[in-house]
Amino acid sequence: MYARMTNSEIQAVRSHLASLEAMVQKRLAGSADDDALLEFRRLCWAALLLVDDAECQEQIDLLVQYAKELFRGGEPAEGLKRKLGAAISACAARLETVEAGGYGKRWRDLRAA
Repeated sequence: MYARMTNSEIQAVRSHLASLEAMVQKRLAGSADDDALLEFRRLCWAALLLVDDAECQEQIDLLVQYAKELFRGGEPAEGLKRKLGAAISACAARLETVEAGGYGKRWRDLRAA
């Protein structure tokens, strides 16, 4: 059984994921950035509040864990960026599955026709 999320909720989560991905790509190795970490966590929390799917929620939890290391100057940045990218991609893929299980994708396809 798939989670029930509205089309607007799915689109909002996608927007949050895109913002998170942009933050990860801009992040340079080195010094700590507590403000960036706070913003990253805020976006994760906003997405988490919208997501009604356990698998996607797990990926968002991973994002928060990896971001702590990245924005605090922990593990080498490139390895963390790959882990963050993988978690973002997994969450986005899961949203596709959730959307396909409901009416969201069909509605979007009908509107595009």
